[in-house]
Amino acid sequence: MKNAVGLSVMLFKTIGSRVCLLLTLSLTNWIISPAQGVHGTLVVAVPVNDGLVVCADKRLFNDATGTFDDTFIKVRKVNSDTLFVATNTIGFLNRSTGKMEFDAFEITSNYAKKHAFNGGQIFWDGLKAEIKKQMLAYLDKRKYADWPATDAANNRLLFNLVFYSVGSDRRIRSYSVRVFYEKAQTPVVDIPEVIAEEVRTPQLTGKGKSVMAYLSLHPELVHDPAIGRFDESIFDVKKTTPLDAVNFASKLFLLTNSALPGAEVSSTHDCAMLGYQSGFQWIDGLGQPIVK
Repeated sequence: MKNAVGLSVMLFKTIGSRVCLLLTLSLTNWIISPAQGVHGTLVVAVPVNDGLVVCADKRLFNDATGTFDDTFIKVRKVNSDTLFVATNTIGFLNRSTGKMEFDAFEITSNYAKKHAFNGGQIFWDGLKAEIKKQMLAYLDKRKYADWPATDAANNRLLFNLVFYSVGSDRRIRSYSVRVFYEKAQTPVVDIPEVIAEEVRTPQLTGKGKSVMAYLSLHPELVHDPAIGRFDESIFDVKKTTPLDAVNFASKLFLLTNSALPGAEVSSTHDCAMLGYQSGFQWIDGLGQPIVK
């Protein structure tokens, strides 16, 4: 997947926008009309002995007002075997009402409710068409001056969706949907082909690169068994439990929140598991199923 980072004591190599150690989807930026950004988000995805654990922080930060909300749920269920997360600018808020008028999570969830997910081209073509239609409709209702600016620092990336799915063959797959936007008199919204890959080691998304950069400057942290064992060169999925994955993710969220305050990632987080037998379940700090 082109948005994650993998943990490898250099520490993690970048695979597109992901770090393959482990960070995978981190949520993002919100924008309040005309251009108030809300950002943050770190996503950690870890294969375990009975499936996949995905954790994401809960912060939405508005960089125009300096305020944040640490209650947002960034992990979303698609079906019993699939979930998705999103990073970067995931929506636009109305300045006067404070309500979301373009919401990548809502658009994606509504589409998935109407179209059975199977990882096939028809599903992705339909989702891409729906996202583009909704984005252009949002812009069409507003003056050009109120349109969000191009995110040049991120090569025009508006947001990134990452779907995770476990199969009956006990293989874990990820699918990355990248949405690019450019402010122009004729707006440019382009969505390249979906990037699919098998997930065999931990991945980090969103603020994963920032975390990896920090760890590379502080290699002593990798000696912590709760972190070091997730180095992709020695990672053993058969010996990794949901509790191990949750502990690892928790340490990364705490580290990012305290050592990298500019990342705007909360220490609080949600975790879900896609079990080969149990399907989608929310899990607690002990890796046990809970009801949300």
